[in-house]
Amino acid sequence: MPHGVLDRGESEGLIRQRIIENNLIDTIIGLPPNLFYGTSIPTCLIILKNNKKNKDIFFIDASEEYDKGKRQNKLREEDISKILTAYRKRKDILKYCRAVSFEEIKANNYN
Repeated sequence: MPHGVLDRGESEGLIRQRIIENNLIDTIIGLPPNLFYGTSIPTCLIILKNNKKNKDIFFIDASEEYDKGKRQNKLREEDISKILTAYRKRKDILKYCRAVSFEEIKANNYN
């Protein structure tokens, strides 16, 4: 998804609010720009999960983890491994990943 879905208002904001209130978002992974053909914008993965045990959302900022190519950037094996390790361990790493509480997200207008 484009990063804009994480903070746009109006109908997207209402959809995002409902998904968060229904506790469906497990993790959001921010990816670097220019990973996909046809667009240079940064994207994100939104991992949904039913029956979560807590209301936190885990955020991973992998936007700086890539190999810069001439026409397209690429995630290296070590970048993918770092993302997967962070996702599995769910431990806060300064400026890379952290769990954000439902209350903090709600206070930030579901952004």
